[in-house]
Amino acid sequence: MDNQRPFNLKKLNIAFDGKKAGMLTRAYYHMHRARVPGGWLVVVSGGQGMGGITFYPDPRHEWDGGTLD
Repeated sequence: MDNQRPFNLKKLNIAFDGKKAGMLTRAYYHMHRARVPGGWLVVVSGGQGMGGITFYPDPRHEWDGGTLD
């Protein structure tokens, strides 16, 4: 396992209903993604113990990390 590449997280540029990126209501969230085989691993963490992790399928890694707006 010594020859494995580091797990590099990149900050996401997400907007919620036109609000400032990374802000959802009054709580701030940190959103990152990491390139993994077959897509992206998306990690969300925020205040008050809230957070989550999900896999976003994107075999060619075309997603630029932002929203469509």
